[in-house]
Amino acid sequence: MRRAKLLKEWPGPVEKVLAEMARREEIYLTGGAVRDILLRRPVKDLDLTVLSSPPEALGQELARALSWALVPLHEELGVFRVTRGGYTLDLSGLRPGARSLEEDLRRRDFTVNALAVPLREALKSPPESWPLLDPCGGLADLRAGRLRTPARENLLEDPLRILRAYRFFAQGYGEIESETRKWLSEVAPKLSEVAAERVSAELLLILETPQAAETLRLMEADRVFAVLFPELEEGRGIPQPDYHHLDVLGHSLETLGELEKILESPVLPEPIKEALSEEGVLPAVKLAALFHDAGKSRTFAPAGVRAPRITFYEHERASAEMFQTWAERLRLPRNLVKRTLRLIRHHMRPFFLLELAEKDRLTPRAKRRLIRDVPDYPLLFLLALADALSARGPASEPDTAERLAALLEDLRRFEEEVLAPAERERLLTGHDLIALGLKPGPFFREILEAVEEARVEGRVRDREEALAFVQEYVREKMNLGERNG
Repeated sequence: MRRAKLLKEWPGPVEKVLAEMARREEIYLTGGAVRDILLRRPVKDLDLTVLSSPPEALGQELARALSWALVPLHEELGVFRVTRGGYTLDLSGLRPGARSLEEDLRRRDFTVNALAVPLREALKSPPESWPLLDPCGGLADLRAGRLRTPARENLLEDPLRILRAYRFFAQGYGEIESETRKWLSEVAPKLSEVAAERVSAELLLILETPQAAETLRLMEADRVFAVLFPELEEGRGIPQPDYHHLDVLGHSLETLGELEKILESPVLPEPIKEALSEEGVLPAVKLAALFHDAGKSRTFAPAGVRAPRITFYEHERASAEMFQTWAERLRLPRNLVKRTLRLIRHHMRPFFLLELAEKDRLTPRAKRRLIRDVPDYPLLFLLALADALSARGPASEPDTAERLAALLEDLRRFEEEVLAPAERERLLTGHDLIALGLKPGPFFREILEAVEEARVEGRVRDREEALAFVQEYVREKMNLGERNG
């Protein structure tokens, strides 16, 4: 990776402008960029520590030369970002209190991020010959796949670093060293002092990786999990009926693990694959896996109280409420919360529909209502598959996942062959209802929904039958209203 390749994928004359600046200024490439370049990972963010001039002045110069935007990140600390199209150059001086670059590096979060190289050398030499500044042994840790903090005090300086340790683990940078894990456990309560947006950003990065379940299990072992997920911690020790083999908390983590295994499958059902292609859905389905049974801790009834066996009546509602409380506390994005809540509230419906289908009682109306209520229903079935695979008690049925997959395929055919054509060619519109003498209002939606349900059931086949259906439907509603009145 010689000079021409270091910033090969970067747009415009970035390398040329940086090389010119590095010839006259004392600038170091530091932190994560050095780490990732040494690991041959793609780099779209460069951290530049400036020792010879004010970072703001150099940021303004870079922004002008590249026609990029200049954004003050922490103006009071002299941290500025020059950015365009997903590429960023972050410029800063030494951290407050640091008297040298070496001292600055010793105060960073992890040794693999406490590396620096003069920018001039980084641009003209291959990484293997860089004259690294490495006061904490970060290069040896990087080669060994070891995550280690230089000092316990570094975690206290910014407790978010606790969560960053697990994020780096999830992203495959290495195993967390034992003494660092001990310090993470000790300092974990300090996470409650960190701004919610910073915590949620790190958690979402963890959920984007294929190792989220393994990472959360590690956090649970280190007593960090309970600080971040107190609602889920309530499930510890809550027993379940004999088709489960774990308590509620264990089942939640196991469901996430099974979901990640399904995602790695080379034969992932096509409807699920298509649904996952939409941006932002992965964290939602993973959070739903974690929280789908959270409400069992608050709806638990021992065997013999409400029924012969353990029950959790309406746990879906309680689970959704607990997730919403957690999500509001962490200030998660609204769209993410909305999708996750929908999956949690409806997570039992695939099992109910499966039971009806196997008794030959699954109606077109029930299929249509699921697809209407949960437009991303393939994700609901992904959650159900993971839920089924994570229940391995003596009463569990080993082929439930295969039967759910077959039902998903049946629903997809129904959507494509029955609902889609009906959606393209609606029998009636609101104008038709007005022509019948009806007054526009919320009742219109109810009427049109009833027409479509009658259509998929075969009770209405054409426009004339639809008009007759509406007249009868309205008469029945009016008669019912008079009786109730």
